[in-house]
Amino acid sequence: MTIGLDPGRTALLVIDMQNGFCHPEGGLAKAGQDNAPQVAVIPAVKELLRLARGAGIRVAWSKQVHFPENRAREGRAAASHLKKKPKGGSPICARGSRDVELVDGLAAEVAPDDEVIVKHKMSCFYNTRLDEVLRMWGVTGLILCGVSTYVCVESTVRDAYFRDYDIVVVEDCVAGSIERLHLDTLEKVRMYFGEVVTLKALEGLLTAGSAAHAALRGSE
Repeated sequence: MTIGLDPGRTALLVIDMQNGFCHPEGGLAKAGQDNAPQVAVIPAVKELLRLARGAGIRVAWSKQVHFPENRAREGRAAASHLKKKPKGGSPICARGSRDVELVDGLAAEVAPDDEVIVKHKMSCFYNTRLDEVLRMWGVTGLILCGVSTYVCVESTVRDAYFRDYDIVVVEDCVAGSIERLHLDTLEKVRMYFGEVVTLKALEGLLTAGSAAHAALRGSE
């Protein structure tokens, strides 16, 4: 681990932990994809939230919302990713559906001063206010968790890197249906975009970071 995180300049971004992706009867499961890895990661994400809040780290959430009738998407000649599902049916996380809501195991974890970002594309940064909010918070480092690793998490990692944020992905707090793609994204993050750590390792990193930055401030 080479990144030293100052909790006061770090935010936790929880990506798309919604019924559509993380509930056994959500849209992803109904579309024919195995979402057991996404369901299984919920307790670890909850633990990460408590760790982050204990360290004084701000929290932002993203919620994916699709419009069932998207005129812009209909203009494509190539099929969108939403039409490449093994089974038919309504779009995952369609506006107004239960899919859109945060999964039951995490919905109660949203604090009044958290930021909840609604997005319509894979990246949490694309046409949202996320970057502006992070800058106002004074954030330079991002801890990322959520789903799916190789879709919305990876898209957000890339956009965060392009905006010069330091990036840490918590490997046991991200998940996706296809293991080889999940592992491939983690390897790309290690090679190009930031750091990949376990939840346990992150706890030690935050403890050390808090002490180091407190000592630095005390010497000023």
